[in-house]
Amino acid sequence: MLNQIAWDQMMFLGNPQFGCELQPIDFAKAAEAMGGKGFSIERADELEHVLDQAFATDRPVIIEAFVDAYEPMMPPKMPPDYAKNFCKALPQTPGHEQIEENVSRNPAKMMMDAGE
Repeated sequence: MLNQIAWDQMMFLGNPQFGCELQPIDFAKAAEAMGGKGFSIERADELEHVLDQAFATDRPVIIEAFVDAYEPMMPPKMPPDYAKNFCKALPQTPGHEQIEENVSRNPAKMMMDAGE
């Protein structure tokens, strides 16, 4: 899933996420097929090691990072229009129950409250 685009749709436009799902693809292998170097990060504890390897590589690099699709990608302080758009889009967004659970906890809750 193209998570950054899904969150942009909700916060900037007030639309539920749509058209962000991808067929299964191994982006690291795709990078290698195009002459680059590919890395995948599945757990946070792999980040430092993969970044060290990527920066030591002398060709283009793609780093595929698996993240929680329901963890909100929010700015440190939510602008009021973002909060309004997000709340408008959320009920129609697939997985909204998990997203609602995540935004009910800090620090996401503090960010949402700051935008109201």
